[in-house]
Amino acid sequence: MKNLFLLRHAKSSWENAALGDFDRPLSKRGISNAILLSEYIQKHSISFDLVLCSPSERTQSTLDLILNPFNPIPVSVLKESIYHASASSLSQLIKEQDDETSNLLVIGHNPGMHILTESLTNESIVKFPTCAFAKITNFNHWKDIDAGILNLESLITPKELKHD
Repeated sequence: MKNLFLLRHAKSSWENAALGDFDRPLSKRGISNAILLSEYIQKHSISFDLVLCSPSERTQSTLDLILNPFNPIPVSVLKESIYHASASSLSQLIKEQDDETSNLLVIGHNPGMHILTESLTNESIVKFPTCAFAKITNFNHWKDIDAGILNLESLITPKELKHD
């Protein structure tokens, strides 16, 4: 059985108007939320065989904070194609993964992450906020993710983490 984890980057800072979208760092709240999510992942013994991440500053910083406690740190690959990718582009990237990978984490941006989660699971999600973390299950091969049988096992948001 495969596990697909989708993570929207943590909240970014808009303090420096001179920075372009790609270069925006995390805000203080974003850093705090990413650390809370990392603690949640550790507490629930969640592991990843492979992490695919957008190369933007805020996604890489989210990746670093999430994986910091891991030992060993999972294989992580920066993929330019994830930066503001559509749901269909993200789906195609996931389908191309080797079935040796059982637990895949993709760190990206909205609206792609939100739409992908809804389309893979046929669930209606009101909001997929920054640092939202979805776990999608019920499939055995990456090429089959659009078979219409996937379950949204969990969708964790920063608000929920603060009450955990």
